[in-house]
Amino acid sequence: MSQGEAAKLNRVSVSEVRTAVPTTTGVEAGMVTLREDEPPHRSVAIVIGQPEARAIQTGWTGAAARRPNTWDLFVSTVGLLEARIDRAVIVAVEEGRHFYANVEFERGAERRVLSARPSDAIALALRSYGAGLYVAEQVMIDLGLGQAPMDN
Repeated sequence: MSQGEAAKLNRVSVSEVRTAVPTTTGVEAGMVTLREDEPPHRSVAIVIGQPEARAIQTGWTGAAARRPNTWDLFVSTVGLLEARIDRAVIVAVEEGRHFYANVEFERGAERRVLSARPSDAIALALRSYGAGLYVAEQVMIDLGLGQAPMDN
């Protein structure tokens, strides 16, 4: 892909959050599954920390915490700075399990991109009104999920 060519992004939604997934003997993690909104509806499962899985689950279900957590504080701070979180994008994967993400912000006509852990990016997007979740097509290909049909 050339520098001037935009990467194809696939809009996704959280389809499942698990807060206790066995990883090795006696060790558990969390997991979030993202599913494409449009056909072919491919899914991407990302193993994350248990606290991050709980944060995603809270944002996904719309449950209100008694006290603001780190992700709520971050979203509030962005708003206080007169910006908004536009979207979270899973931009890369290595070895089929190490994912990388960006959080994209808007402030007026200005757009900024911040590198983030996928779990944090997802938790922030779920707490931000109107923010989207996306997975780069190259991530789907790198995971062996095939290429999405081209738009006509």
